[in-house]
Amino acid sequence: MLWRADEGRQPWSSRASGLRTLAGAAVVVTTVLAWGPRPAVADPIADAKAQAAQIEAQIEAQGRRVEILSQQFEAAQAQLQQLGAQIDRAQAQIAQTTAQVATARDQLRQEAVQVYMSGTTSTGLDTLLSSPGEQAEVVREYRSVAGAQVSATIDRLRSAQNALALQRDQLQAARTQQQATAAQLESSRRQAEQAQQAEQATLAKVQGQIAQLIAQQQAAQAAAAARAFQARLAAERAAQEAAAQAGHAPVRVDVPVPSGAPGAVRAAESQLGVPYQWGAESPGVAFDCSGLTQWAWAQAGVSIPRTAEAQWEASAHIPLTALAPGDLVFWNDGTSTVQHVAMYVGGGEVIQAPHTGSTVSYAPIWTNGLVGAGRV
Repeated sequence: MLWRADEGRQPWSSRASGLRTLAGAAVVVTTVLAWGPRPAVADPIADAKAQAAQIEAQIEAQGRRVEILSQQFEAAQAQLQQLGAQIDRAQAQIAQTTAQVATARDQLRQEAVQVYMSGTTSTGLDTLLSSPGEQAEVVREYRSVAGAQVSATIDRLRSAQNALALQRDQLQAARTQQQATAAQLESSRRQAEQAQQAEQATLAKVQGQIAQLIAQQQAAQAAAAARAFQARLAAERAAQEAAAQAGHAPVRVDVPVPSGAPGAVRAAESQLGVPYQWGAESPGVAFDCSGLTQWAWAQAGVSIPRTAEAQWEASAHIPLTALAPGDLVFWNDGTSTVQHVAMYVGGGEVIQAPHTGSTVSYAPIWTNGLVGAGRV
């Protein structure tokens, strides 16, 4: 198995050199990393991110509180439904008992009227007694017994009616209290939701500030990278002029630009936003740095090796002053082995698959670890 220049090492993004980039329509995200430790300085971006993390924790806590209050409110609503059903049943029983009391009263009234009007009992007792005097006594006895029985029935029904009314009142009081509890829970839930929304608005504001700070920092870093590259180009031109004045042979720059270069650039640009993945070369899915450049040139009909080191070895080395779109630009991390490659697109920028967590994107050429340029 052939050893790859970008195998057995950490991803390009984890080393202390190079420019980290993130493609975006609004800004070109670039980060120039200097060699060696940096002095401790105030970092407004880190402070803003810490504030955002604290707000996010508060939002999460409020979210849990809202969820708990919502569950409690739902339980209170279910209890209200149960109490309402119990009240309805008690009310129905009261109505039934009230109807029974009315029926018993009607029966007693009908018996009394019947005895009074006919002078006989409704039970046929008059056929058993022949004496008018005895019959009158029986009628009185009957009326007394019947009245006592119906009165007792009415008393029992009234007692049940009173018990049911008391139960209904107790249930109604419980429902009133439960309604107050539910209203309080709902109010607390709304307040928690409002607090959460306010915190989310604050978080959005802080995140906007973070984005602005990052954009400013990235713009400054991109400008610094561009200045450094222009200084590198100026130094190369000066060296070339000095060599020419001294009678030395000038650096060859007559390597022709391949006709497929525009197609290779278009192919690479078609993958903007595709995630970085070490060892990947899958259009629309993932690329690593050398996978992108190999695939892009393959779309233009040109075959180049797979790794950054092999691409550097196989390309015709040209001065940076001769860069043209489609040329490859190479970096290392302070060793002799080429570790990263990108494709030049003009204007001092390259297109690349930078590092884990990033996507195919544009970036200004940076000078830290810059090895040189090659033409396929």
